[in-house]
Amino acid sequence: MLSHMINAFTYRWLRLLILAICLNFAQAPTALAEKVLTIGVYGIPKALGNPYSSTSISESYTWSAIFDALTEVDGEAIVHPALATEWHSVDELTWRFKLREGVRFSNGEPFNAEAVINAIEYLTSDEATGESMARELKALRGAKAISPLEIEVYTHEPTLILPGMLAAMRIVEPKAWRALGPEGFARAPVGTGAFKVESWSAAKVSLAAHSDAWRPPLVDRLEIFEILDPAARVQGVQSGRLDIAIALTGDDVAVLENSGTVAYVGPGSGVVGLSFVTVKDTPIADPRVRQSLNHAVDKEPIVEVLLGGHTRIAGQPAPHYAHGYNPDVKPFEYDPEKAKALLKAAGYENGFSFVAEVVLSGSTSATPIYSYMAQQLGKIGVNMEVRSIPIAQLISKAVGGGFEGAAFGMEFDFKPTLDAMRAIPMHSCQLAVPWHCDEEIMPTIEAAQREFDP
Repeated sequence: MLSHMINAFTYRWLRLLILAICLNFAQAPTALAEKVLTIGVYGIPKALGNPYSSTSISESYTWSAIFDALTEVDGEAIVHPALATEWHSVDELTWRFKLREGVRFSNGEPFNAEAVINAIEYLTSDEATGESMARELKALRGAKAISPLEIEVYTHEPTLILPGMLAAMRIVEPKAWRALGPEGFARAPVGTGAFKVESWSAAKVSLAAHSDAWRPPLVDRLEIFEILDPAARVQGVQSGRLDIAIALTGDDVAVLENSGTVAYVGPGSGVVGLSFVTVKDTPIADPRVRQSLNHAVDKEPIVEVLLGGHTRIAGQPAPHYAHGYNPDVKPFEYDPEKAKALLKAAGYENGFSFVAEVVLSGSTSATPIYSYMAQQLGKIGVNMEVRSIPIAQLISKAVGGGFEGAAFGMEFDFKPTLDAMRAIPMHSCQLAVPWHCDEEIMPTIEAAQREFDP
């Protein structure tokens, strides 16, 4: 299962997350002046305020300001209370959650068991079949209220990591959801978060403080801008247009710090690499070829030079702090001679060509990283054509098929559960249209997913 990954790195920072905070913002504001925080991100939700439409980390920067979930998971994979204050398993198919008292949605309605049941009933209904969150939480079977602030949640099969999984299920205000429907609600979302939406355009979300929120807002307003070009996000901070820029590189840090800006490198939750489409009739369908390509790329310069030493090489599709990470599974060593020998054994002594579909707009380091990969592979006679595609198209192809090439750049985030099992459906035969399918390992995968003993 692991041999289809090449050049994987675990992020100690969230998507190379760097929060560049202007020093002048930290100064004491003028009396009665409105405190506005401006943030530059690489993508705002295309489905606006429907938090069930995607599981991508890029949307979370916006949705986490508006909505809350029952739980949250920290950087050490520990599950903490959010809208739920405590929980326990009644049996292998039943969990009981106590809900936080005194919480209100931004429209004044109280948060209670009805809101949680509304979310679960929708995600388990036929209407939600196309929602990414329904696929993420397919283990859910239903729920019922024990009291206004206590619920039972039922699963189809034993689901040990359910409390962590529910950190992905943001709770919507049920009356507004039912009255407006998913599309209408998306344009006028109502959550329990610290902010509420004032306006939403293709490239900007304006939010005002929800003064009665259970987690109080620290500023009066948020303005979130979609800025696809990482260099433009850097320039936004330098010019004072942005207070925070998300998803920058080590080089960007140096530029910003030299201009008097504070840079923060935060903990991450993902693995990035080149994933191979093994279900096509190409040389990459042969595991010896995939192993060869892994041995052909010296990953150390990518980590130390292109990424500034802020990450590490991975040998498995889970970060080293995820629950279930196996330290005995090591990365492929750099060995170009072994790479050539494996190609020869597979019948490709003279090399071959393939297309890799990648997203280059998410980070300024993406282009040099993939260019470097191509150079390294060229040394063993393999020609990799790097083809840039938008992130929305990549997500669509990864879930529903349609890749034109034999590889694609995947950055798989392990939020919210930080559990290694979260990657299994994406890297296995369990996708509706799998890009990698090893039938021999499926019984083990299915047994692991049903196991209730940690």
